[in-house]
Amino acid sequence: MLQSLVPLVVDSALNQWIVSAWWVWPVLEIFHFIGLSLLLGGLLVIDLRLAGYFRILSPTSTHELLPLVLIGFALNMITGILFFYGDPVTYANSAAFQLKMVLIGVAGLNALLYYWKLHKLVHHWTADTDSTALAKVVAWTSLGVWTAVLLCGRLIPYIGTYSGAGN
Repeated sequence: MLQSLVPLVVDSALNQWIVSAWWVWPVLEIFHFIGLSLLLGGLLVIDLRLAGYFRILSPTSTHELLPLVLIGFALNMITGILFFYGDPVTYANSAAFQLKMVLIGVAGLNALLYYWKLHKLVHHWTADTDSTALAKVVAWTSLGVWTAVLLCGRLIPYIGTYSGAGN
């Protein structure tokens, strides 16, 4: 699937700009790191509270971090797309990148599970409310999957490329 995007991206104006301007890639890296910090920093507090820790904090107050988490996700999505445009062949053929995309999908499904099953309940919790088993599963899944996304992203330059059928 990703390989089919390569011909559309290679030699596009955006690809040429990213490749030719020496400063673009480092600036993208900086913004990607800021996005990652907002995303994972906010989720760390939210998910640990959802898992039953930081009980001094109300779940409603931890959810005030959600706008920062969403800003971080948006920054990472935009810079990630620009990274793909900057080196489409490497990214399209990277096993680490492909796994990262699958894991982001899993994180999205986990977020939907939270929204469908827990969102309304959590807002009625007090400091004395015990986390439900489902809340703990959603929280630890979120933390584990986003940690794996981080690791896969970091490994993209170091892990060999995927050589699927026809390559």
